[in-house]
Amino acid sequence: MATKGGLLQEWAQAAQNLLIRSEWGMGLILFLGSWLLMFLLGGPMIHWLRQKRWKKDVVSDAEAWQVREDTPDTHQAKQGTPSMGGIGIISVACGLFGAFVLFLVILGILAGNFTRPRGFWIEIFLTFLIPLIVGAHALLGFADDWSKASGRGGLRARAKLLGQWILASFFVLVLSVLVTQKVGGPSTDFPSLEFGHSELYLFSVAFLILLMVGVSNAVNLTDGIDGLAAGLALQTGAFFWLTQPDFDSHIGVVSNLFWAALAGSCLGFVAYNKYPAKVFMGDTGSLALGAAVGAGAIMTQSVFLLPFIAFIYFVEMFSVTLQVLYFKYTKRKYGEGRRIFRRAPLHHHFELGGWSEWRVVGTFLAINLLTSAIGLILWQLNILPRFP
Repeated sequence: MATKGGLLQEWAQAAQNLLIRSEWGMGLILFLGSWLLMFLLGGPMIHWLRQKRWKKDVVSDAEAWQVREDTPDTHQAKQGTPSMGGIGIISVACGLFGAFVLFLVILGILAGNFTRPRGFWIEIFLTFLIPLIVGAHALLGFADDWSKASGRGGLRARAKLLGQWILASFFVLVLSVLVTQKVGGPSTDFPSLEFGHSELYLFSVAFLILLMVGVSNAVNLTDGIDGLAAGLALQTGAFFWLTQPDFDSHIGVVSNLFWAALAGSCLGFVAYNKYPAKVFMGDTGSLALGAAVGAGAIMTQSVFLLPFIAFIYFVEMFSVTLQVLYFKYTKRKYGEGRRIFRRAPLHHHFELGGWSEWRVVGTFLAINLLTSAIGLILWQLNILPRFP
């Protein structure tokens, strides 16, 4: 007759085998769990944000939460809509992912097959490296949002950009050292990343740092219309999940499932962020999601796939770049600045052309879904090279 301890061990072993053998099953659990949790917590989060009064003598939501100055006049009706909703997106995704990893470890202990091989702590660090860097960007964005909400005007652009460069450099340099030096020994579970030969190493590292900073800012620029940035992040996170690489250890397999949790959290947030938005994600969410997109492209070797699955993010960023460069050029040549678009980023150009927010967001999401499908086909056919 089996003892209680023996039955518990058998149940733990069965549960562990069921989960580990189905990466799609684990991903689905994280996706649905984070969606449901974000959906349930969204209302209380919005209520809490509305009650916050970081400014002195503030008596109304309109005074506490103000829209960006560079938005169309129609956005003035959104005055008083709370921001910092990214707190919910990132907390739910990172929290649920961490709890899931801990649950798997506990199952392994109960099943009696949990081991700590050489390089175990390096594996743990790799598992939580992306959530760590995403959380750090969320803190940077929160500092900017809190500064605005308290009447200080936000962080200086140079200070925020410096913070992004430091965090991106930390992620890429640490990852490149772990991968190229094989820290922890051959038993450590490393992603099959290649940062190039010695003559290309510095170029690869510099390019990847620039990529992370650029994508982080691209998502931040895209977050200017209800539901767009979060909807695109949902698509991007789902496609990262579909392109997950092969890892050897259980912890390595689980590490990539962070994208399923993030996509589910974004889906739950969209319920409150769609037009008319009840909450904005703020820099707390946009900087963190941008970092997640950049880090995800690196960890899944899908840097060349990124322009397809994050197509609209790049379009929005380049629309601003072209607008600024053309304005400066024409001002220097003709004495007055001229514009290519009615207003940048590009979504404001269409808004000022008479498009409703629903139409802009729906069109942009459809285009990005199409380019993502094209990119995924090219990826599966091995036409797009794996890098790094």
